[in-house]
Amino acid sequence: MKKIIALVLIAAAGYKAWGHFTAPKLQPLYDHPYVVVYGRESCGYTQQTINDLKRARIEFEFGDVDDPAVADELHSRMKLAGLDVSYYLLPVVDLNNSISIRPKNRELVGQAKQLFNKSSKPVT
Repeated sequence: MKKIIALVLIAAAGYKAWGHFTAPKLQPLYDHPYVVVYGRESCGYTQQTINDLKRARIEFEFGDVDDPAVADELHSRMKLAGLDVSYYLLPVVDLNNSISIRPKNRELVGQAKQLFNKSSKPVT
């Protein structure tokens, strides 16, 4: 009996690992650094994130989750990232293919500045 249970556990673990390696992976939206803020115009947290990014002069895109096409895109990307889409807080931010739910704005701005500074070429 113990051998059968061990065999079933090994088979289940193998199946789960196979699914992990063959599952589609989250792909970047662009081939350059980017920030996309998904939220609602009426959401105070979303507006605060947008204002903090603007104050820091960080370029970003806004995706309104009340638009069904935007919500579908967001949910698809969240699922590929392994995030639950049944309930989540706004805003959701995609910082260069790294998705976070209601990030701390100070950290987000710092990470975005680092990302954009790394990608910029020196002016000659």
